[in-house]
Amino acid sequence: MLFTGACGGSSDKEATESPGTPVAASRVCDGAFDAPAAEALRRLAGTDRFDVSAGAGKRDEAAAFSLGNAVKHLHDAYRQRSACWVYKTGDNSGEPLLEIRFSASQGYPSKTRKDSGTNKVTYPVGHFAQVGPNGADLFFQCSTKAPAEGAYIGDTKYVKAELFSPPGHMRGDRVDHDRIVILNSISRKLAHIAGCASEADLPAVVSSR
Repeated sequence: MLFTGACGGSSDKEATESPGTPVAASRVCDGAFDAPAAEALRRLAGTDRFDVSAGAGKRDEAAAFSLGNAVKHLHDAYRQRSACWVYKTGDNSGEPLLEIRFSASQGYPSKTRKDSGTNKVTYPVGHFAQVGPNGADLFFQCSTKAPAEGAYIGDTKYVKAELFSPPGHMRGDRVDHDRIVILNSISRKLAHIAGCASEADLPAVVSSR
């Protein structure tokens, strides 16, 4: 069971680097990408230079991201949750390459759910994992207690990880697989910080479809 106060370790830091300093794929999102996820990010971006800031109007929010903060705010309203924005260095479009958020969840979609269209792909990761044109969702088991006051969501048994990636920004021929590899990696790290890694049972390696 997780306590939603501040967590120890490197994830208490407000950022792994100062805003505006380009970093490698292994350093983004509080250093939460393992080697396969970092390689997946490099393939998607076609570079290994990323910004830890979130562009115009969002620098303070991006600099505040840490896995500890993400755990602390799992039960908060959407805009109060900690988010990680990943920008390609030199990209002035104002859109992130990736945006990743976590939230407490009362449940998860059925694995047999059928969405209209055929452009969504499910993966055997967690309780439910799906990749589509605009990003990916991953639900995994992680029992959490809401703060005593001001919680937007009450006590839950699951966590939802969501990754937004604007169409047209991705490169390579493994876009779906690379995005779920990234989301699984950061989810594994968050589960460790939250104290629910064994409960989450997320794979070290995501199988190809």
